[in-house]
Formats: sequence, C-alpha cells, structure tokens
Amino acid sequence: MATLGGAVTREGAQDEARRELSRDIYGRQDGRHSPNWLHRAVDWINDKLGQLFGWLDPHVNQRGGGNYTGLGIFAVLLVLVVLAVVLRLWLGPVRRSARDRSRDTDLASALSARALRAEAEGHAAAGRYAEAVRSRLRAVVRMLEEKGVLDPRASRTAGELVMEMTAVTTTGIDELRVAVAEFSDIWYGGRPASPESYQAVARADDALADVRRPAHDNRPSGPTHAVPA
Repeated sequence: MATLGGAVTREGAQDEARRELSRDIYGRQDGRHSPNWLHRAVDWINDKLGQLFGWLDPHVNQRGGGNYTGLGIFAVLLVLVVLAVVLRLWLGPVRRSARDRSRDTDLASALSARALRAEAEGHAAAGRYAEAVRSRLRAVVRMLEEKGVLDPRASRTAGELVMEMTAVTTTGIDELRVAVAEFSDIWYGGRPASPESYQAVARADDALADVRRPAHDNRPSGPTHAVPA
C-alpha cells in the first residue's frame, strides 16, 4: 500500500488493485481458483472507471480516490443484475404469447354449433375473416361432438381434428383438409384471411353435415355436454 503521506497516482492505484486481487481471499474459494475471466473483467472495469473519473475530475488521483476495486466488483454485479432483469422481462411476454396462441388455436368451445355459426357470420359481415374462420371451424367441431361423432374434449387442434375424422369417415374429408389448411395458414402462419378462406371452412361444415357416428360404435348415444373453452 502507498504511504499515508505519498501521492496516489492512477497507475499506482491500479497496481495496488491487482495485487489485492492476487491475494488468496480473491484467488481461492472453497480451495479452488476463481475463473480468470472475473479478474480480467474487474481489471477492465477498473481501467474504465479510472478513465471516467479522470475525465470527470483530473485531480481525483491527488485525493486518494484511485482504488476502484470495490467499485469494479460492484459494477460486475450490477451488470449481471441488469441482464437478469432484461432476460426476465423478455421471457415473460414470450410465455404469455405462447399461452395466448394456444388459446387462439383451441377448437374447443362451450357454445353450440348453431351459436358458433352465428358468431362466424357476424365476424364475416364485419370483415373479421380470421375470427370468422376460427368460429366456423369450431362450429364444425361442436357439430360433430353434438352428433356423437367426436368425443368432447378441450384443446383439440386442427391437425388432431383431421386425424380423428379420417379414422371415422371419408365423407367431407377433402373439404375438411382444405378448411384446416386455411385455418393453419391464418392462425399459425400469419397469412391474412379473406372471404375465400371463410367460404372454404363453410363448405367443410356443409360437407360434414350428414356424417353420423359409425354403427359399430358402442358409445352411449344422446346429447353431449359442452366443453369449456
């Protein structure tokens, strides 16, 4: 350390900081050496702080303010905290958007097929064709559930709808595939919806209107309850 009466220069303070960091209290933790990157980071921050303080006050070296080791360590911790906060803020919207997307593409609904068709027509009349496509495809699912062709369940996706219906019937499957492709391009691919998109789903709705539960199906008949959206 510099004597009490001697002037402390910037170079002397930085040398003293390096010597301080070389002590075992900094160099060892639980019997292991600390990573070299921490030493380099602290040295770099010390140098930058010295340059900054020297620019702000050229006389800082004569007042004994040249030891920046504590400030350097604090700055490293501050940077890590800021990075953690930024990462948390960025991941929050990502998770929320994933949940919102899952809700947007869920074809389950508590409404009846008739109510969903009316909802779809209202969206189409207002020019909201993406919402119209979704509501009409949900109407297709509810219609098939009400007929007992499909079991009511939450979180049914468009791809699952096609696979389930392919195992049941060939009637209307081509129209359903086209409708699901339109839905997927709009709600997964971000393609703008159009009146033609909506009409494609409406044709699938009409084509599947006469589909009934297979005769060999032993499930009990009768009306099904609605599945919460």
